[in-house]
Amino acid sequence: MPQLTPTTNSDLPFSVDHFDCLIDGLNYAAQGETGCNFYSGRGELVESLTYRALREDAIELALRLVRFGLPRGARVAIVAETNPDFFRFFFGCQYAGLLPVPMPRPTTLGGRDAHISRLHMMMKSSGAVIGIASEELLGDVVAAAEGLSSIKMVGSPADFYALPSEGGELRPLGHGDMCYIQYSSGSTRFPRGIMISQRSIVSNCRSIAVHGLKITPQDRGVSWLPLYHDMGLVGFAITPMMAQMSVDYISTSDFARRPLLWLKILSENKGTLSFAPTFGYDLCARRASNGGGDDYDLSNWRAAGIGAEMIRADILDRFAEKFFGSNFDPKAFLPSYGLAESTLAVRFGELGAGYQLDRIDRTQYSTTGRAVPPKGNGNAPPSSVREFVHCGLPMPGHSLEIRDADGNILGERQ
Repeated sequence: MPQLTPTTNSDLPFSVDHFDCLIDGLNYAAQGETGCNFYSGRGELVESLTYRALREDAIELALRLVRFGLPRGARVAIVAETNPDFFRFFFGCQYAGLLPVPMPRPTTLGGRDAHISRLHMMMKSSGAVIGIASEELLGDVVAAAEGLSSIKMVGSPADFYALPSEGGELRPLGHGDMCYIQYSSGSTRFPRGIMISQRSIVSNCRSIAVHGLKITPQDRGVSWLPLYHDMGLVGFAITPMMAQMSVDYISTSDFARRPLLWLKILSENKGTLSFAPTFGYDLCARRASNGGGDDYDLSNWRAAGIGAEMIRADILDRFAEKFFGSNFDPKAFLPSYGLAESTLAVRFGELGAGYQLDRIDRTQYSTTGRAVPPKGNGNAPPSSVREFVHCGLPMPGHSLEIRDADGNILGERQ
């Protein structure tokens, strides 16, 4: 029976500031007892993976991957399922000198054909030479690889584990190398591949841990976010590892079927950090409409992050109301803003302050494009006002500009 990894390491000092690349972070985290825990759709712990075991498995896998004779920086496309194999292959690539390319699981939109088309686009544009997926989804990757002359092998994790490791030599990616290819969400345009460097990922993880979330050795994460998305991958896979933090995972599909499972695990494991788009909070509030809002203990949840889509205050208010009886503190709401082109995070709200509203004059906004406060010192009629949730200030080391369609920098509130 798997054993839950602890929240706090017994002897290893907490550190987030002294790593030059992902491998540095994993080599350090592997000296402790923390790690990753994977839950079924019924809320049962099915597998745990300490960072120590992850490092050992990743190195063994890297020794198999290097035997392909691929050049450093060759791309490995991996369907990013929420299981230990994704972590092993992602970090195995780091030790093998290869660049992982996380790819999505299928969604209900468009079905299998749309999924295959999307995988084909990603594998082609990234120049992937290897494709990896679970037995369940291997057929999609095989179909997506058709016609791609760059592909050397498509297989399941078991196929790669069966390869010989003798004679292989590690060639780890370091500070001056690229790290992985992240495809954008496609919310404003077609998804495109973004090269993420070791410098960028280390810097962004450090900023998230030190400035955005102020992670401590007592923190524990819970996540259902997809690992092919930057918020799931950087926010709740890589950053926790770089901060030696344990994380409890449920799959995105299991969350969609049983959203309150997210809160159940937060409650049982005393989770302190967890993020979701607004719709995640909405699903939970709707599911608790007929009761269940008092069934949990959410008092440890100090940062309930929101990001990835427009933040709606009415939904956050409804969530806080539904789970008041579970000791959820509305001041835990933490709005944020980020994008894959910046690795992940750009702005965070203030920890412990809840969300803040920016109220603007609706008419001025629609006619002049200026986001100015409404007239009337707070007495303006609701129909004349638009409210936006404030996403905080840029993190240290980040600057933010708003430009018009011609590239001109706009002034404040334009």
